[in-house]
Amino acid sequence: MTVRRCAALCGVVLMAAGCTSPGKGMVALEGATLIDGTGGPPKTDALILVKDGAIRAVARVNEIKVPRGARRISLVGKTVIPGLIDAHTTVERWALPRYLAWGVTSVRDMYSPGDTGYAIKKDIDLGSVTGPRMYTSGPAIDGMAATLTGASAVAGDEEARQAVDQRAVSGADYVAIYTKITPELLRPIVDEASTLRLRVVARLGKVDALTAARAGVASLEQLSGIVAAASADPTPFFRANDIFFAGLTTEEASWAALDSATITRLAAALAATRVAIVPALVEHDTYARLDDPALSGRLGMSDVPADSANRIRSAASLLQRAGWRPAELAAFRRGRARQDQFVRDFKAAGGIVLTGTDAPNPFLVPGASLHEELSRLVAVGFTPLEAITAATRHASQVLAADSIGMVAAGKVADLVVLNRNPAEDITATRDIAWVMVRGRMFRPDSLRNEWTK
Repeated sequence: MTVRRCAALCGVVLMAAGCTSPGKGMVALEGATLIDGTGGPPKTDALILVKDGAIRAVARVNEIKVPRGARRISLVGKTVIPGLIDAHTTVERWALPRYLAWGVTSVRDMYSPGDTGYAIKKDIDLGSVTGPRMYTSGPAIDGMAATLTGASAVAGDEEARQAVDQRAVSGADYVAIYTKITPELLRPIVDEASTLRLRVVARLGKVDALTAARAGVASLEQLSGIVAAASADPTPFFRANDIFFAGLTTEEASWAALDSATITRLAAALAATRVAIVPALVEHDTYARLDDPALSGRLGMSDVPADSANRIRSAASLLQRAGWRPAELAAFRRGRARQDQFVRDFKAAGGIVLTGTDAPNPFLVPGASLHEELSRLVAVGFTPLEAITAATRHASQVLAADSIGMVAAGKVADLVVLNRNPAEDITATRDIAWVMVRGRMFRPDSLRNEWTK
């Protein structure tokens, strides 16, 4: 090649490079009110630059220049929040688009049997299916005999450690223990998990909440172990959990007997351990109202597919399995105020609260039930911004997932665009214009059209 031809070719390359728009592939979201997940006040006239699935910059409109070639989307009159996180759910494939339609862009999968959780997570990560980010424990670790299908039943120190090792090898994001784990089994599980840098989350039955928290458990699920910790003699609660529904019934019915001062003291003691709680108030409220016909019209029920309708749109199977009659439901209702007080006092003492739902279960619809949980938190005394923080930044912290939970430069582009401002009315989180996950935009109506075909 001659010098002249080489120079000409270089000139063409430089011209082509100069014509490439610096904003190619970038989306500029302009003019919205931003609730960024930090817990701070909303910011007006926000500008959010997104490229390659990540947030590149967050500023005010006109504070920074939108790169030439960027796709500009006006969000004037809208509110942007981080993608919501359901920190307690058992993920099923049919539910994946439902989560996105309701603005839930990350889920913490609990107790999935066998390889189910790992397989779904792999398919999402590979892009084979569309769904939220998924963090999974794989099957639960339980005592003998295990309550949940597919859980690992362990009887001693070595078996407990091996069960933790199996989850680490399989790619679990954390370790989940269930109701029959005793203090003697808890110690090696937490020790082995700590060695492998895995957190332990607990649905307690034979360990009280304070013992679990002081042993190093990262989060307490569904208010389990709280009543036992408040009791002078927790033995009856531990014995009741030989059978799952006997234990659940005893715990739910015993909340009403706790006095206010005891709850306040226990909430402060637990908050001091830095354990997080996932109260799942929407689930407790559902238990107490299983005889309420209004539940059949609950938020999101129309999203439930026909083959899951009997399980989610009806309480009959749960009532039969649990043996709950009107007397038990009435007892559960009497305890609801104490459950709410505990969550309120725990937060007031500096405790970390996360949102979780235990969906799918009777009247608990994946995605939609998280908005019910947000409303429950506000009803017990959280501000709307505190409730949103529980569903975003606090949940990401307990998941040890630094890339999610906030709308900020360097975070992944998971966010929800709302038609109204939830700082003024928490039910505005349900009024979704569209959702972004991994930088991809989804409109709820389009997702619903897909699953109804």
